[in-house]
Amino acid sequence: MKTPALRLSALLLSALLLSALLFQAACTVTAEPNVPLKAMPEPGKRWLLVGQDWDALTGYSGSNCCPMPGGVTTYLNFYALRDANNQVFGGLGWDNEEQGVQAFADWGGGQTNAYITSQQYPGSLLSLGLSLDEGNLADGLAQIDRGDFDAEIDKLGRFIAQHPSPVLLRIGYEFDGSWNLGYANQERYKAAFRRIAIGVRAQADNVDIVWQGSSSPADEVIDGGFQAVDGWYPGNDVVDWVGLSWFLPPEQQGFGGSSSQRALADELLTFAAARNKPVMIAESAPQGFDLRELTRANIGPVIDGPAAKANHTLSAEQIWQLWYQPFFDYIAEHQAQIRAVAYINVRWDDQGLWAPPYASGYWGDSRVEAQPEILKRWLAEIDQPNWQHAQVSLAQ
Repeated sequence: MKTPALRLSALLLSALLLSALLFQAACTVTAEPNVPLKAMPEPGKRWLLVGQDWDALTGYSGSNCCPMPGGVTTYLNFYALRDANNQVFGGLGWDNEEQGVQAFADWGGGQTNAYITSQQYPGSLLSLGLSLDEGNLADGLAQIDRGDFDAEIDKLGRFIAQHPSPVLLRIGYEFDGSWNLGYANQERYKAAFRRIAIGVRAQADNVDIVWQGSSSPADEVIDGGFQAVDGWYPGNDVVDWVGLSWFLPPEQQGFGGSSSQRALADELLTFAAARNKPVMIAESAPQGFDLRELTRANIGPVIDGPAAKANHTLSAEQIWQLWYQPFFDYIAEHQAQIRAVAYINVRWDDQGLWAPPYASGYWGDSRVEAQPEILKRWLAEIDQPNWQHAQVSLAQ
């Protein structure tokens, strides 16, 4: 039998433990689910977005080839959003007095200015790829988590709030990609993601948060094997959409036999379905194909061989059947889940990050307006009633 002193000690210990738990709960940042979602298309439809830089957008819309895209894509360096000396305020194009700046950032992957993009495409969704890569700032994720970048979060939220249409914010996109430095620390990634999501929502009521994986066979080869995505998941309360990237034919594997493009996309769709989240194909393009030249070449050693080698000619119909038709078939197969698709419409060789000697792999030319037969097939697809486009025309 316990003595009264022991019973008192036990009671005090229990009280202290309870107090500690209550204190921990009070200090845990929580969020309410974002319901209803701001960027959902009409029932039975899916958004078509185009990007991923200013020249890609103006090439697509300026050619008058196609309906005005339902959404447009651009990219930001989170750590530089308030740094006047760093690539036009991190690609936001918005100064610290919240005025637009008529200049572009360019990290080698094309010109970007989110403010100009927002002004020019007011009737389109704005998809913002927000890089948290610690190659831009050592220990950056931990600094976000402890509040060192709360002013950047607030500025981003206020910028999003001024866009006339909904915004899809892809925080730390391609979280599992080995090319994104620092994301391998899953706990730091999740903590930074949560702080940004909650802070931005406090400033903007027109934002949906996207958690995007790479779904990349190349990453699996680089990492030396398959790695499940759930370790990066920051929580249902701060994720509105699940995103993925799609660059290869569906059955394409990495060198030595990794998971296929389809299998890795399936993983994220299954994950999303279990949590009742819509899916966004947040980045897509036919990597290794040149539409203007009607050729296909190796992407790189982690996929199929030395980059840009084994270049061979194909017909437009062959390219369509190798990449586009299976891509659209996959979307149709999962039409209840996939509610937004973003296509990268760019001549990759024009941009230093992707140009020879192809340190980031060979990409080609994915501009649909560059090849008449591809464009004809593209229009036949996106003119179907289940694609949703912008409701207003390009700003004048």
